[in-house]
Amino acid sequence: MGSYLNKPKTDKESEDMENDLLMCGVSSMQGWREKQEDAHVCLVDFDDDMSLFGVFDGHGGAEVAQYAVEMLPSLIKNELFEQGEYEKALVKAYMDFDDSLIEPPVLRRLRTLRLKNGKTEESDNGDVDEKKLVETELAGKDSGCTAVVALLVKNKLYVANAGDSRCVVSIGGKAHAMSKDHKPRDKSELKRILAAGGRVSSDGRINHGLNMSRALGDHMYKTNSLFPNTKQMITALPDVQAIDLTPENGDFIVLACDGIWNSLCSQKAVDFISNRIHCPDVKLSLICEELFEVCLAPDTPNAGVGCDNMTCIIVKFKHHQKRSLTDDVEEESDLVTDCKKPKLDVTAPESVD
Repeated sequence: MGSYLNKPKTDKESEDMENDLLMCGVSSMQGWREKQEDAHVCLVDFDDDMSLFGVFDGHGGAEVAQYAVEMLPSLIKNELFEQGEYEKALVKAYMDFDDSLIEPPVLRRLRTLRLKNGKTEESDNGDVDEKKLVETELAGKDSGCTAVVALLVKNKLYVANAGDSRCVVSIGGKAHAMSKDHKPRDKSELKRILAAGGRVSSDGRINHGLNMSRALGDHMYKTNSLFPNTKQMITALPDVQAIDLTPENGDFIVLACDGIWNSLCSQKAVDFISNRIHCPDVKLSLICEELFEVCLAPDTPNAGVGCDNMTCIIVKFKHHQKRSLTDDVEEESDLVTDCKKPKLDVTAPESVD
């Protein structure tokens, strides 16, 4: 759903960063959408021996995604976090963040963000258009965002997800899912939606609105007074998965919004990155940018596939750079060949796995 531009905005906002343990590249592109509603966070030094990465795909406005970048990292450092209960800390942070969105100070912040994002306009004399100002009253009610967050604690990765953004780990070149897309027609999600008084249309949308069943914000879907937040039609409750990563079983991590995953399945995205990530002096953000060009639709009639905002984070572990000189010499010719491989040819949308 949503309107599209006459031509896509392909300017990219990219950044690369690193510490002693890892390298990170991130990029975002507006694409065909009228507004950029994605936001992200990359904190390579989140805490001692910890890094934090997150992608927030906004809908109905960018304000909830932007506020998640502002507040969610600090909420993760709660009492459970201090006790080393990282999975529970992530769940608590998501729920606390979502509950806070109905508090007056937070609502004021969301309204301010919506104003800055151009949801309202000023008249010729500089006064805010009162009719459009009413739109700010719905900030956080008719807007929300997906949230996929990866917390790396030494060699252990924790991923919390609500919505249909996704985190994938490459293990020996194979895509290992660290999150599950939350869709209204999934059996467990549908049961909760129906119990809360919602309906799912034939095109997979809740009450003819959202096509995802978990998200931060969207409080117009969370008004059933008989149920807690965890049992509303749309819930902020994340699934959390954990995995131990070692030099033998972890190549790199990818977090991205559905603007990527609606065009490429997880394995094809991993293949694309694998063919580039070991090239000499490669910038991870440049790989993200190349990925966008592959996923970007040439026009808009294609049911929205390749027309969405795109955000991608790639995290590479430095232990894969610690190879012997002999290994480097043996692999040099293969590496050069791989770096010259053509871009992945995507002639039709891949199913979301």
